[in-house]
Amino acid sequence: MNKLKKNITLLESIITLIDSARKRVAQTVNSEITLLYWNIGKEINENILGHKRADYGKKIISELSIALAERYGKGFGKRNLHNFMRFNELYPEVQIVHSLSAQLSWTHIRNILSIEDNLKREFYIQMCKHERWSVRTLQDRISSMLYERTAISKKPEQTIINDLRQLENQNKITPDLTFKDPYFLDFLGLRDTYTEKDLESSILYHLQNFIAELGTDFAFLSRQKRIIIDNEDFYIDLLFYHRSLKSLVAIDLKLDKFRAAYKGQMELYLRWLEVNEMKEGENKPIGLILCSEKSHEQIKYLLLHNDNRIKVAEYLTKLPNKSLLKEKLEEAIFLAKSKLRQL
Repeated sequence: MNKLKKNITLLESIITLIDSARKRVAQTVNSEITLLYWNIGKEINENILGHKRADYGKKIISELSIALAERYGKGFGKRNLHNFMRFNELYPEVQIVHSLSAQLSWTHIRNILSIEDNLKREFYIQMCKHERWSVRTLQDRISSMLYERTAISKKPEQTIINDLRQLENQNKITPDLTFKDPYFLDFLGLRDTYTEKDLESSILYHLQNFIAELGTDFAFLSRQKRIIIDNEDFYIDLLFYHRSLKSLVAIDLKLDKFRAAYKGQMELYLRWLEVNEMKEGENKPIGLILCSEKSHEQIKYLLLHNDNRIKVAEYLTKLPNKSLLKEKLEEAIFLAKSKLRQL
């Protein structure tokens, strides 16, 4: 028996060595490939096109892609050459390229290159690094317009820059980068008529999908968390913990539009959690009120749009047409920033 245990320990030790070495090799290969693509883009931009897009340049790229594809395969086709060129244009400093390639694969980077807005592109880079998204997850986040749904997209440009810089340099995430509006709960499969209990039960049944929509740092703690105040029972629908924010997160589910009374109810929950559940080293609890519809004027007068402790968001159990959703989110960002400029 002891000999068997010793052999198993030896085997596990060798497996760890092999897996670690393979991981380091894969990271090195990825960095070298990414740097190669950047250098190819730099060579084309500087030495062939001189950073211009004339007709003769298009012809040269076409001929170059044919020659390279014949020799090295379709990975060097015309479309990828344009990706290499854009990569070099967006990130002309090689130090930044080294930093990107250390944590993101070329496939991650290629998906991000198509994003025109600089802050939006940086958001996906930093969130991808922080939450360690797979390529598929990154594609899903971009497709679901995650940036437009976060509170940060509605903040002044300098606030966005500061929050992203803080995430990059200190690995410290803010609530504005974490919470969304609206939340997509189409995976629940709810029909037109359902109760709050149905909504809650369905969320728990699809808990993995719900956490994926919330964000990877959320950890589920309890359902219908019972608290007693003045000998009266109150229940927090869902209680989570956010590892990066180091905060308890209380979620209240509502079937109707937001009402001002919901703020007072959430404040009561948060204060109770702060006094009775918050541990040393944690930040104050945060509340998320999920409603079928927001009441914008009530939220405005309650100053909740600038409150980092209580978030109000809509949830959608059926996804609207993507073009309509995009229009709605872009309008919300425009209006929010317009109001900020008026202050």
